[in-house]
Amino acid sequence: MPAEFHTRTQVYEHGRRVPSAPRLPVFSSAFLGKDVIIERHLTPQSARYGEREQTNHTLFLYEGEPVRAAWNAAGKRLKGWLRSGRLWIVPRSMPHTSSFAGPHGGVILSITNPQIERHIGPFVGGRPFELAPEFNLEDGQLQHLLRALLAVAQEGSCDDTLVGELLVNAVCVRLAKRFAISKMNIVPCRGGLPTARLKRVLEYVESNLDKNITLTELARVANMSLYYFAVLFRQSTGLSPHRYVLSKRVERAKELLHDPKLSVLDVSMNVGFEHQNNFARAFRRMIGVSPTEFKRGCV
Repeated sequence: MPAEFHTRTQVYEHGRRVPSAPRLPVFSSAFLGKDVIIERHLTPQSARYGEREQTNHTLFLYEGEPVRAAWNAAGKRLKGWLRSGRLWIVPRSMPHTSSFAGPHGGVILSITNPQIERHIGPFVGGRPFELAPEFNLEDGQLQHLLRALLAVAQEGSCDDTLVGELLVNAVCVRLAKRFAISKMNIVPCRGGLPTARLKRVLEYVESNLDKNITLTELARVANMSLYYFAVLFRQSTGLSPHRYVLSKRVERAKELLHDPKLSVLDVSMNVGFEHQNNFARAFRRMIGVSPTEFKRGCV
């Protein structure tokens, strides 16, 4: 997918909003409107960045050869070797400066405060959400989530909106659990969805397989928060919402592929896939053969 440069992450410098990096990103994409932006950057030389403030909460996952870096933030001067997989957490509106003693780059994830609060609302009890700054952090879970979110964005279609939302939800919950200034009390939830709510959600999925089903919409049907819905749905079905919807799409596709009047492309569109190659990949992964091979065997 071409980089959507109009969605670039931004900072405030000298009272003006400017792009967070001087060069165009290698890749840029927005989730959930423009509330979540993920980018990959590469700067081929050393750089010093003057005092700036992020417009949104920002995570930076460093990728590349080790490089010496420094960061001034929250009254502290921090420096050290950055290695691939290390993370920075930069709260919105926090003045900071940074420098890199060589080529540098990585993945930037920008999340608006309203988006984070939407995901963690049940845990904050009306209190404002504040992140603690972190430099050169090792966190395998956040690293995995950012790379997975980048991979989903690079797919370039809305077919994976649901899994994208689940990953954003997981990022927000991880930040709330581990890196909020006021730690959140996230109570484990058990027992699955109540029967009536589960029935409403499953019926909604069956009726909307040809549409772009989102986590937000499923949680609304269940009348639950995003986090608790995702956890309890897995407990009830043994699958994440994304995997469940995908399995239902493929089941419906198998039925439709028996119809000689429908092409593989027709079936792909009828089960909610924007792009036929994404449909083929998902179908092969679950059934073991491509949709074309399956349809040929139905003749």
